[in-house]
Amino acid sequence: MMREKAIKWLIGISALSCLIWAGGLAWTLQDTFSGAPAAAPPIEGTAPGTEEEAPEPIVDDGSFRLLALGDSLTKGTGDTEGKGYVGYLLEDLKEKSGQDIVLGNYGVNGQVSSQLAEQLGQSRIKDEVVAADVIVVSTGGNDLFQGGQTLGNLEPAHIQKIEDAYLLQLKSILKQLRENNADARIFLIGLYNPFGALENAEATTKIVRDWNYKAAEVAADYPQTVLVPTFDLFQLKVQDYLARDLFHPNAAGYRLIGDRVASLITWQGVKG
Repeated sequence: MMREKAIKWLIGISALSCLIWAGGLAWTLQDTFSGAPAAAPPIEGTAPGTEEEAPEPIVDDGSFRLLALGDSLTKGTGDTEGKGYVGYLLEDLKEKSGQDIVLGNYGVNGQVSSQLAEQLGQSRIKDEVVAADVIVVSTGGNDLFQGGQTLGNLEPAHIQKIEDAYLLQLKSILKQLRENNADARIFLIGLYNPFGALENAEATTKIVRDWNYKAAEVAADYPQTVLVPTFDLFQLKVQDYLARDLFHPNAAGYRLIGDRVASLITWQGVKG
């Protein structure tokens, strides 16, 4: 099939760089390779502040605060609407509650779990974590897929090495979040399989399922922390929900994720 050939060709290109997963293989490349990772550009409700302008101090005014952390999925790469799953989640929560919600989105293209663990040590991020009522986190996709390079070696021993390193970082991430905020609900976004239409779909499917299961087991060790499954959302029609880079979700895919997370946050959980 023409589309399958196109996918294989793109994966060959992605093997040239371990950052392709977050940056994409087309119109997102410039953003990914422009230098050191930076915070996501502002979207509605995003916490203010740039390198030139110090961020406003966080004031506890009783508002419901949503904090989004992680990689390009949190940033929304691939969504032509510019929202990502965080944007759709925000819309759903506002509709449920009928009130404004303060959002801090710190998604970073190309971020791996070790970088997120390091980011949590920043004073601004610590302040955001302390103030948050709900924290959503997407991490692990770059660790596992490595810009498509992992497809060149699906041997169990190799995957296990990657997985073990990630799980250690995930424990560090959740531990830091809980140390700074004992009450916020934490939603860890599970992985989907963007390679589900390829010849090795059976192997990659098993890898992603096992990865999600072990991540969910780690999440279960922390109170009010759950892994949000996304694998099933993409499983049957993965090609319909991928952006032009054939890695990230498109607007429809992000909406599916956002709606699922929103369904786990009850209306009563939004402060009145």
